[in-house]
Amino acid sequence: MRLHTALLVLTCTGLACGPALPDSGGELYLSPYLQNVTPTSITVMWETTGAIVGTVEFGENDRFDRQATDAEARTIHEVHLTGLEPATTHIYRVRFGDQVLPPASFTTAPPPGTPNWRMVVYGDNRSNPATHARNVEQIMKLDPGLVLNSGDLVAAGSRYEQWKTQYFDPLRGLAEHVALFPCLGNHEQNAIHYYNYHSLPDDQGEVYYSFDYGNAHFIALNSNGRDAPFQRGDPQTEWLIADLEAHRDATWTFVFFHHPLFRAHATRGVTPQRWVWQPIFDEYGVDLVITGHDHYYMRSHPIGNYRGEPGRGVYHLISGGGGAPTYPMAPKTHAAAGRRVHHITAIDVTGDRLVGRGIDLDGNEFDTFVIDQQAVPSPDEFIAYEIFEIERDLRAAVLELPVVEVSDRAVEIAETVRVPSPFDVPIRVTVIWNGTDGWIMPPSQSAVLEPRSTLEIPIRARSTGADLYPLPTATIEFRQPDGSKAFRNDTIRLEGLRVVRAQTVRAPAMTGALRVDGVLDEPGWSSAQRLNPLVSVQGDALAAHQVEARVAHRDGWLYVAARMQAQPGVVEHGATGRDNRRALSDDNLRVVLAVNAQVYVFIVSAGGAVLDLRLAAVASGPGRPRRMLLSWNSGFTAATTPTADGWQAELAIPVSQLWADGAELGINLVRHDLTPNSALCVTPDVVCDLVNIAELAPTFGPNALDHRIPMYSSDPTAVDRFARLVLQ
Repeated sequence: MRLHTALLVLTCTGLACGPALPDSGGELYLSPYLQNVTPTSITVMWETTGAIVGTVEFGENDRFDRQATDAEARTIHEVHLTGLEPATTHIYRVRFGDQVLPPASFTTAPPPGTPNWRMVVYGDNRSNPATHARNVEQIMKLDPGLVLNSGDLVAAGSRYEQWKTQYFDPLRGLAEHVALFPCLGNHEQNAIHYYNYHSLPDDQGEVYYSFDYGNAHFIALNSNGRDAPFQRGDPQTEWLIADLEAHRDATWTFVFFHHPLFRAHATRGVTPQRWVWQPIFDEYGVDLVITGHDHYYMRSHPIGNYRGEPGRGVYHLISGGGGAPTYPMAPKTHAAAGRRVHHITAIDVTGDRLVGRGIDLDGNEFDTFVIDQQAVPSPDEFIAYEIFEIERDLRAAVLELPVVEVSDRAVEIAETVRVPSPFDVPIRVTVIWNGTDGWIMPPSQSAVLEPRSTLEIPIRARSTGADLYPLPTATIEFRQPDGSKAFRNDTIRLEGLRVVRAQTVRAPAMTGALRVDGVLDEPGWSSAQRLNPLVSVQGDALAAHQVEARVAHRDGWLYVAARMQAQPGVVEHGATGRDNRRALSDDNLRVVLAVNAQVYVFIVSAGGAVLDLRLAAVASGPGRPRRMLLSWNSGFTAATTPTADGWQAELAIPVSQLWADGAELGINLVRHDLTPNSALCVTPDVVCDLVNIAELAPTFGPNALDHRIPMYSSDPTAVDRFARLVLQ
């Protein structure tokens, strides 16, 4: 608890001890709740509307024969009860002014080394108190010894009132009986309220901390990189290493923090702490990492370094179903189980074996897992961490390759990507090119990669002058030297051809007037320029749902018409209205214009919501897209209508306001297809997945890895690869 005044507590036997209480004072604001339970102590906290001295009376066997008292009047009360017996139930009640609160009970932590005990973990309860309260009801049924929360306790930590409505009120019935151990999420905003409302082991100012319970050691970290740097040499990571070293003898080691290192989100990328913390966790034998941030349930297979055979590895659990809206998921090789559901996770420890259970709001157990410290995972279960490192380095190497311009004539590509091997043992690597009609690719190649040597992948390709798309890809397989399976994640998909179609979009002058109503019945559309079929961002797949688009111009306006195939329901359930941010995540069509280096985006969703935005001139950080400026408005209009197999749209963009004679004008057309959650582009060599602008890292984004190596990042500001737009 961060308070500028000293906190002193008097503890005694007999109720006559301690300073006299005022006859009146503040009213109760937050009901009592428990913090920092140990075998011999616990902390009771509550809040009153006015400053007043408070007292906790407590004892065993229904006798209130001891008390601890605030040393001074205060509003947030933090009273430490000490000298308790381990694994013992105590009764207590809170007094302040002339008020005596109803009694409650707690049980102290068991003696160190106790093999059998239960905890519950969950996170991301923010924003939805009713759902949070239902999860709390399920926790209460389990009667755990302690509860971990992996962060995002409230939607905005700087807003004082949210701590009561979103966090503490739903916890009533549980928090006065069981101690809660949280960690910082991004929504806490590192606000002072988080520190004032918690009493945690505070050697590091409660930003990160550790404690013991039973036969386990717990470590809480702060994964908000801006507030708590995490690189080797930074205080938090050096403290982490020292703490792990000092507790090697613990039977179990649990680490919890907010942002997951290995996830199953449909669009979010890699948390950068992965590259620093996971090797440390593996080296020091961390058993389970507990996180949130992604609002779903996911548990991983064991992840660790491969040393010729599977090791124990580190398990990762995302339990982010505390109450915030759930998120979409995507299959991941490292995920053993997952479900998009509000939930909690119960964990029962029995010696060197634990059983975990995912439990939904109705008390149904939807997943059960076992971690047995004596069991060794099979190759079908073990996830080799080195593959993630190779994937990361391959991506960087591919993005360094030169871009080759491809036209109707045949072109040859001869490049080689090289990355260091992180394996300490020999590994057989096989590269298999998956050719397409428009390309001639080399045969498959296989060789044994020696420990800590260099992996070289030659890229030899020749276009035939036929269809450019879809582009060929390669499958890279990693096996034992004799060809047998070594680990589960033994395949990487490589998209290594960095090619650009030499393309100019010529928009003719439209004849006749145009009414933007989404009907597409004006005769002028028949003479408009028809655009190429849309393909995936990386150019490796044609659109599952076809898009037919045309462009034209008239009187300083650029007009775009498009017909989109779509699944039923995207129109009826889509957003409506102007400047509606929901248009970003709905099924939508986006026209991206570049005037020299300035990028503008014009979006219409299937339901008719329209949104125009300008990208800031400077990116928000390394590897991140430019910040969107939603306050910018251009006068852009659009309309949509449903069709038998999807929807259609008309857009009118005041291009004369954006473009001056002599400026380079570029265009890309992007369809965000909601059903497969993919982006399709008219010029796929352009990085055009603007899901980024909705503050979601796209599947092929700067940080988005997990065994698919893209040709391009997903920065929508890569204007040098836009198709050239000519207004005829």
